[in-house]
Amino acid sequence: MKRTIRALLLSLALCAGLTACGRTAEETPAPGVSSEALAQAVLASQADGGELTPLTGEALTDHLTAFCGLETWEEAAVYLGSGMDAREVTVVLLSDEDAAAQAAETLEDYRVDRQGDFFGYAPEEADRLERAAVLHSGRYAALLSCDDPEAAEAAFAACLAGEALPTPEVPVETVEPSPVLPESPPALEETEPPEETAALAETQVPVTEAPVPSETPPPPASPEPVREIVNPGLDTSGFTPFDPPNEANMEIYDTSAIRAAWETGDESGLSEKDAEILARCREVLEEIVTEDMTDFEKELAVHDWIVRNGSYDQTVYSNSAHSGRTGYRDPYGILVGGYGNCLGYSSTFQLLMDLCGVECVTVVGAAYGSREDHAWNMVRLDGEWYCVDVTWDDPSSWEDVPANMWDRTHHRYFNVTSDRMRETDHQWEYLYVPEATATAYHWDGNSPLPG
Repeated sequence: MKRTIRALLLSLALCAGLTACGRTAEETPAPGVSSEALAQAVLASQADGGELTPLTGEALTDHLTAFCGLETWEEAAVYLGSGMDAREVTVVLLSDEDAAAQAAETLEDYRVDRQGDFFGYAPEEADRLERAAVLHSGRYAALLSCDDPEAAEAAFAACLAGEALPTPEVPVETVEPSPVLPESPPALEETEPPEETAALAETQVPVTEAPVPSETPPPPASPEPVREIVNPGLDTSGFTPFDPPNEANMEIYDTSAIRAAWETGDESGLSEKDAEILARCREVLEEIVTEDMTDFEKELAVHDWIVRNGSYDQTVYSNSAHSGRTGYRDPYGILVGGYGNCLGYSSTFQLLMDLCGVECVTVVGAAYGSREDHAWNMVRLDGEWYCVDVTWDDPSSWEDVPANMWDRTHHRYFNVTSDRMRETDHQWEYLYVPEATATAYHWDGNSPLPG
């Protein structure tokens, strides 16, 4: 709400500025002003504005409808960064002021959701979106996510007043008036559904459970089993409430067949995908783990291997369903392709811990005030639990840190307490997940190694 009010205040300030120039926001914009001209003015105010890609035709329409949530407009210009780049200049002309005000609110909701997409994974991009300007003036609404949002706002106002109109560098895209979203948008689908949807492994602690698909009509629903509360005395009154976002498919990949093949040596029943995962597990563990290692040393070796060899799958930002490449949310992505989302990171860590004989669970929860689905792990060392967020230990903006800073920057969430996770905007079903309170095996990459 505070941010929405800020956007409206920016709008009022912009209107006041226009009045000082002898025009009000209700008047027709100066000749030559268009969505494209306004966008070009904003881009010209930025040192790197020319790096953004213009959207045209169906790509423009799809972005405004499927991503931004807009239903109608008369004219629009959109310039975007690619992959894990949150820069964006979106300007839309609406039918009247009320429609523009509503469009600005919709763009503000999109900005907040977009910020959540990058929260924890790309801190610099999340900060860019925090500083982004959402404007409403007359029949125009705009989202300006730039390095210098103040300069962008000033350029927008000046152009709207007819001052220093830019010469468009690309042909102005004419959009068919009033495109409308379907009444019922299609359900989010993953590009490649998981091959195995069996029951979750005993060592995993999901926060939500997904129904198992069946080719025959399901029997009448039976009462859900009573879940065991593991923290009956935990006072959660001061915790951020956990409300599952359910924006992404967070079903945990079933690795039981892989674990069984590891134990027995019989791989005949494995799918092709699972056989590839197991083969990579063997290679990785032979490389980084030795028999004389303690459980802590094995955990640290696995954690660091994932962080050094994996990267967040930026293609999840290329479509509104947030679906990435093959296996992006299971161990295949990290182990075979070197990419994954939070579920890919955590499921890979879980599997390698299982194969090392280190007790581990996967927690499916949320982040960013329960706006974004998120997953991480917990390990049990010497009988006590610790939290590990491998994904957030591998932020994209820190890929090229100096060697002497690598440990410190990539162990911020390594063997931390549950309190620390709550302090850093993680949410989960607190009563049903072990509470981590121990600190003996916490390591921040700066102090001497435990043990």
